[in-house]
Amino acid sequence: MTAQDQMRKMLDQLMGQDRDGGNEHSNLKFTDKEVCRPFLLDICINDLFTNTRADLGECNKIHSLALRSEYEKATTKRDYEYEEEILQYLQSFIKDNERKIELAKKRLEMQEKNPELEAKAQVVHELGIQIGEQVAKSEALGAEGKVDESLAVLAEVETLKTKKKEAEDAYFESLPRNIMGMREQILRPCDVCGAMLGLYEKDSVLADHFGGKLHMGYVTIRDKIKALEAQVEEKAKTRRERLEERRLNKEKSDSREEKRRSRSRSRERRRRSRSQDKD
Repeated sequence: MTAQDQMRKMLDQLMGQDRDGGNEHSNLKFTDKEVCRPFLLDICINDLFTNTRADLGECNKIHSLALRSEYEKATTKRDYEYEEEILQYLQSFIKDNERKIELAKKRLEMQEKNPELEAKAQVVHELGIQIGEQVAKSEALGAEGKVDESLAVLAEVETLKTKKKEAEDAYFESLPRNIMGMREQILRPCDVCGAMLGLYEKDSVLADHFGGKLHMGYVTIRDKIKALEAQVEEKAKTRRERLEERRLNKEKSDSREEKRRSRSRSRERRRRSRSQDKD
């Protein structure tokens, strides 16, 4: 997508797709099938991976902040169950990615065929991930002006670097001689996005990866899944409580009705008894 296309899309979202005087979409409702439901929940996957190797192309549905606002207002009065729908959509997307990650890991395991070597490589990989994430976190804190917090995170990074160096040495010493010269080519898939990372990748490269659009796109999706799961569970809990309240109210109502009928039957029996006594 070109810069001009991105600008046009932003204007469409902010001002509507009929901003130039057309009326093609002026009567649209957020419930119409042409509207992007994930966008209404602020999570269109197509937007997350623009200009990355996972670019899915431009979304063919309509994105409108005005319609999103209408949807948010409408949900205060009615549950449209979009959360459940989008949750399944995102979970399916992540499951597909996780399958690819597992396949990549299995291929690596088959290549190495050495459980001890694989375990040592995994330690190096995990420490590299922690370093990259912490460096990216430190940079973000610095950009926000939180200098002390940024420096504190960097201090943690130095400790992780020492551990990683020790783990690298242990792994390197265990490598067969025929692949010692190929250590720069040893790769591992990122557990979040699936991108292949070098086991001996530089910290700056790892930081760029973990702060990059591809990786952060998958982080955004995973965070949204957690948020939607919480929302869906909360709605389910509310429904259960309402059903239980209705059940209890019905039981109370039935009990009152039964007591009323019982009193009525008692009165009727007494009336008949008095009538028989007179006879």
